[in-house]
Amino acid sequence: MTFFDFVAGITIGSIVASSLLMTDVPIFIGMTALTLFCFYTYVTNVIAIKSLRGRKVLESEPTYVIKNGQVLEDGLKKALITMDSLLTSLRKKGVFNIDEIETAMLETDGTISVLKKPAYLPAMQKDVFNIQHSRGVGQAFIVDGKVLKKSLQLLGKNIEWVETVLKENGITKIDDVFFAQIDDSGFIYIDQREDYV
Repeated sequence: MTFFDFVAGITIGSIVASSLLMTDVPIFIGMTALTLFCFYTYVTNVIAIKSLRGRKVLESEPTYVIKNGQVLEDGLKKALITMDSLLTSLRKKGVFNIDEIETAMLETDGTISVLKKPAYLPAMQKDVFNIQHSRGVGQAFIVDGKVLKKSLQLLGKNIEWVETVLKENGITKIDDVFFAQIDDSGFIYIDQREDYV
């Protein structure tokens, strides 16, 4: 649940309560206000689903609070959380030593996502035979058929690189891609709009 959803829920409750408890205001006025606010909430949710720009305005973006094993003080300030709150959230995720973390992000719904360093991840059968290195955090470069220019700048890539990657995967148009990301190891994940499941 995003902050907007939380506020919308409280507002709807307040409108209903006011409509029922205020005897000097006709119930019709309260129902009209409730209907209009519900319509507004629906429209903003549709905008968040259909528009990348609208989604950023309504839901913000995840904030790095730990990156490459380093606590980012600027990230904590931006997210308005204290170090104590961060440590509490990490303990809830089963992390009691900050040095075990490669990356942690404060998500738009207020939760913290954690990627542990490879040495602290649970062993799997494949680990017995190979030493695995962390793949890092995937960097999305296409979302909902739109190329994220900021991500390409961070990756040091350009639109020609995107077109080449898509062509190598048998995709001719960027619009056909719902989501694409690359991780630190160079692995590229592409999800097309048409799911062949």
